[in-house]
Amino acid sequence: MITQDRDNVLKQLQLSDPVVEKLDRYVELLEQEQSKLNLVGNSTLPIVWTRHILDSAQLFKLLSPTDKVVLDLGSGAGFPALVLAIMDINRQYDFHLVESDGKKCAFLNKIIDVCDLKAEVHNERIEQMEKFNVDVITARALASLDKLIKYAYPFLKTNTRCVFMKGLKAQEELEPALKKYNFHFEKIQSVTSSEGTILLLSEVRKK
Repeated sequence: MITQDRDNVLKQLQLSDPVVEKLDRYVELLEQEQSKLNLVGNSTLPIVWTRHILDSAQLFKLLSPTDKVVLDLGSGAGFPALVLAIMDINRQYDFHLVESDGKKCAFLNKIIDVCDLKAEVHNERIEQMEKFNVDVITARALASLDKLIKYAYPFLKTNTRCVFMKGLKAQEELEPALKKYNFHFEKIQSVTSSEGTILLLSEVRKK
């Protein structure tokens, strides 16, 4: 199992032993399946603990005690949703992961089963999903901000928040999105990269 930056990340996160055991298993299975499924960028695999585990885990503090349902768009290898589900030791949240690639869905379901997570995988396109009430919508490396909002919009209710992980173009992507939608936003600096930004959106409405 990849351990290059494991100890440093776990020191930052201060997690319980059962959570650490599940994260270890997640990384182990990711490493096993990477060559077949191309789950993450090959260059990021040696630093998977920082680049993917810690990067996802930093969102946990943005979930509210009043939230119930978290929808993750374009889940891929399960980041950030499955890391958050593993950290949710009280099983407070229902995680819904949307992924159109059937093989990746099989991987996601394997992690959910092995780690006994409160999560459900939807093997379909976001646009074709049946709509349901959602408290938080997450996405990581999926699409430009205006497209993310378009995908998320049918699921939004009054208090739904969007937590989108972006890179250097976060500010650049805000401009076209604000031409199509009204929303409040907060930019949060990523703990894993000086180039990373978390965009926290609320009260999203079409213009």
